[in-house]
Amino acid sequence: MSDDDDDADEYRPSEEEVRAALRSLRGAGEPALDDIMTLVNAGLGYSVSLVPSTVTEAVAVRFEIAGDLANGGMDQVAWNHGHQLARAYAESLRVVGAIENADLLERLAASLEAFLATHADGVAADPIGNFLAYRRLVGGPYFQVPDFDEELAECLIEHVLDRVSELPDPEGELPLKSR
Repeated sequence: MSDDDDDADEYRPSEEEVRAALRSLRGAGEPALDDIMTLVNAGLGYSVSLVPSTVTEAVAVRFEIAGDLANGGMDQVAWNHGHQLARAYAESLRVVGAIENADLLERLAASLEAFLATHADGVAADPIGNFLAYRRLVGGPYFQVPDFDEELAECLIEHVLDRVSELPDPEGELPLKSR
């Protein structure tokens, strides 16, 4: 085992934390986003799925877009990641129920695709000027949708609770992946 493996193990939730999160989501406590994040973070270490893959994908989208979202907003996410990824992100969000932000990303992706079809040659020459023109076109950076993190958190909890029977039994076997 390398030092990198040791470092990764430091941040993996313990089996008891995993079991506590599963208990909470299965009704033994007040379900919270922290429970879901515990299971997502621990998920790679187990040979059973701790949460539906759709949840893991939506959380991955959150981390993938975090910097651009915080720095410039959802239009910057679409611009920096491109219309194809923006559409893929929208689909991942839509599956877990974060419809309003998914619709926004889809709209921004369509606008970006249309913008690039008419401005593609000039983007490399003036990326900032073109981004600002795109931003004006879509009315960014402030959009009338729920806060991304709030909508996603609410939807992830609801999504998992709607599929609670798919979660492993917190008192059952939780086999670790072999190294």
